[in-house]
Amino acid sequence: MNSDNILQEKDFKKNKIKTLAIYDKYSSFNIKKANQVLSCGEDLYFHLKEHIQTKERKLKLAEMYTCKDRFCPFCNWRRQMKYSKLIYEHITKLQEKKKLRYIFLTLTVKNCHIDDLRATIQHMNKSFQRMHQTVKWKNSILGFLRVLEYTVQKDNSDMIHPHFHCLLAVEPGYFVSTIGKYLSKNDFATMWQKALRVDYTPVVDIRIVKPNAKKDKNADASVVAEMCKYPLKDTDIAKIKDFEKLVLQLKNIRNINAGGIFKTILKGTEKIDDDLIHIDDENKDELWIIIKKILYSFENHNGKMDYYKKD
Repeated sequence: MNSDNILQEKDFKKNKIKTLAIYDKYSSFNIKKANQVLSCGEDLYFHLKEHIQTKERKLKLAEMYTCKDRFCPFCNWRRQMKYSKLIYEHITKLQEKKKLRYIFLTLTVKNCHIDDLRATIQHMNKSFQRMHQTVKWKNSILGFLRVLEYTVQKDNSDMIHPHFHCLLAVEPGYFVSTIGKYLSKNDFATMWQKALRVDYTPVVDIRIVKPNAKKDKNADASVVAEMCKYPLKDTDIAKIKDFEKLVLQLKNIRNINAGGIFKTILKGTEKIDDDLIHIDDENKDELWIIIKKILYSFENHNGKMDYYKKD
């Protein structure tokens, strides 16, 4: 039995190690759930495949157990890739029909106590609903993809900072001042304040999506890479003392929503957890044949946690 690099998918070890912290969090109140997270991605079955024409060989993931827990870093990594692929395909199809530009909008509220997190998120959802139904929004914004993120206050783990990351689709002429569709940062702040019905001016951030010419000439890909983020940073989970309370507060809370011309962008994602193994359709490519099946297991060998090839 020897350690071996998994060539085609390189992030297994990094994300598997992150599950150990979630196991520790769950073990204090739900040992069944803790063990499910611990078993997630523990055994990886790969197919060694060979190209009929070129004779190139590679490993492709074929089987594994995933716990499907919303806080599992391993599952979230796989979800991120699947969401990324689905969103990219949708945006590409839209671009073929209509030229679009994209904006990133971040909407915040004041930090809330963990006991009030659920109620705060529900209030944010209703407020966003009010905002995107206004005449001003409808006149300027063609569609939105909204992702909920929640981070922990540095000096107090009981205080949570929920906020929305929004991808907005607009017409290319949106930025032309004479057309009257452009919304400034102050415009969005005012709209969000009114929708929230609060007596303070919430912090908002707005950025135009621009592809990185050196790294990525495709603006669509840049959009996908930015939007498909984890709903909670791994480091923030470690900071939370009452993890059980967080689990209860976020039960059945959706992390991602869409509307307008993006309304159907999430079609099929309700079943995304059914298969966190296959990210693309390459396994259906008839030019690749399976040579053999190889098992990697995540184990501790002399103090080193890693995936080891089983003979």
